[in-house]
Amino acid sequence: MLYFIRRFIVWLRRARYSRGFGVQSPWAYRFIRYVVNEHYPYYKYEELDEQVNGINKRIRKICKLYFRLANYQQPHTFVDCYPASSCYKIYVNAGCQKTHYQKITKETTEEDCLRLFSNVGEYSMVRIPLSEDYRSLVDKALEHLPSSSVIIIENIKRNKEEEAYWAELVSDSRTGISFDLYYCGVIFLNKDMVKQSYVVNF
Repeated sequence: MLYFIRRFIVWLRRARYSRGFGVQSPWAYRFIRYVVNEHYPYYKYEELDEQVNGINKRIRKICKLYFRLANYQQPHTFVDCYPASSCYKIYVNAGCQKTHYQKITKETTEEDCLRLFSNVGEYSMVRIPLSEDYRSLVDKALEHLPSSSVIIIENIKRNKEEEAYWAELVSDSRTGISFDLYYCGVIFLNKDMVKQSYVVNF
């Protein structure tokens, strides 16, 4: 019940940003409409719901987003930073079976981290929660990932410090188009398109 109350409050605050309304970029509109807020009941969802247990509704919602993003992006590699479970891996691989899964943990050395980011391949996805030494990790990702990559930043609204950090990333010269989904932020590194930041009612 508490999840639904919080979700409703977030929805009310962002109601005017629903399903791409007011977005003038055709590419951004399609991404919001058919990836972020696609409500089509993919046949895999029921199977994945049965396969992945013990996660709350918010994480399940984000997992399904990652499934759709993987289906859209067709990433060579999915880098999962500080995962608490295998749920993201399972959903991403369901969205794109060819994706190679790599994870970064507290035990990953700086050299290994740099080597990983430098060799992820095209159209890769990187998930980074704002925990641990996230500033250093994001900097390494921005410096070494190919421009076709996507970075997902989790917990961007958890507190004022992390909200401010998200704002820094949005304006960073190394980032391209970004999407603020409240629960997480999606950053495309391709700078060929006009830089723009979108707030989306996800």
